[in-house]
Amino acid sequence: MRAGPPRPAKQRNGNVTEQDEGRKGALDRGLSILSHLADAREASTAELAAAADISRSAAYRIVEKLSQYDFLHATSNGRWRLGPAAARLAMAAVHSTDVSDVAPELLRVLVQQTRETVSLGVLSGDEMVFIYRERGPQSVSVNADLGARRPLHATSVGKAYLAGLNPRERADLLRTLTLTAFTPQTLTTTDALERDITTAQARGWTEEHGEFDLASACCGAPIFDHTGHVVAAISVAGLKDRVEPALDRLGPLTVATADAISRRLGHNPGL
Repeated sequence: MRAGPPRPAKQRNGNVTEQDEGRKGALDRGLSILSHLADAREASTAELAAAADISRSAAYRIVEKLSQYDFLHATSNGRWRLGPAAARLAMAAVHSTDVSDVAPELLRVLVQQTRETVSLGVLSGDEMVFIYRERGPQSVSVNADLGARRPLHATSVGKAYLAGLNPRERADLLRTLTLTAFTPQTLTTTDALERDITTAQARGWTEEHGEFDLASACCGAPIFDHTGHVVAAISVAGLKDRVEPALDRLGPLTVATADAISRRLGHNPGL
């Protein structure tokens, strides 16, 4: 009896076939394995199977295929690490990513969470310049134009950038600053500023209490790139009477957003 022509794959939703769904399932499992190794650094096939919630035999087939394309590398003790192809993809993503590209989406969420003005600043000379700013829905809020420049020592966004530097970099930068008094609350000595930064590092976020504008207060946090270097900082600012009582809530939200932006830039604090 002559065999008939091969049956076409059964159609599911629209043009999606069972074969397509099988490929999608394998892709999902492969991505789960890669994602697990990005965090765990190294794992056995059994550990990868558990992480992807699949059988060991299925995990073995997937890791073998990934290793053929250099996405995984087998260690001398039979465990798995990310391979050079994964590293090339990661570096390509990092080098094509800019903080001004990845931050706005997350900063808009922060505005919704805090209802205050949120800003993103980068270092320009010895000042911070705002490259993104969105006002909160409060009827009265602080205001500054995009591109406005702010001193490092008298704002939470500036102090956040300073806090993200290593001690030598910070000392070198502080030596170049003129610590101008903008209000009676401005920190105008290096020792006072260093103490404030040390406190902020222990707390997790910087604070500014009427140091640039007597009517405002704000909190800030640094943003790091894939090399671990600080590249920007964000702040949440509003009227002093409204923001100061809420800093214990606003600070952690600011830090969480800065950390999320850093992760999108490839930062891994565990490395």
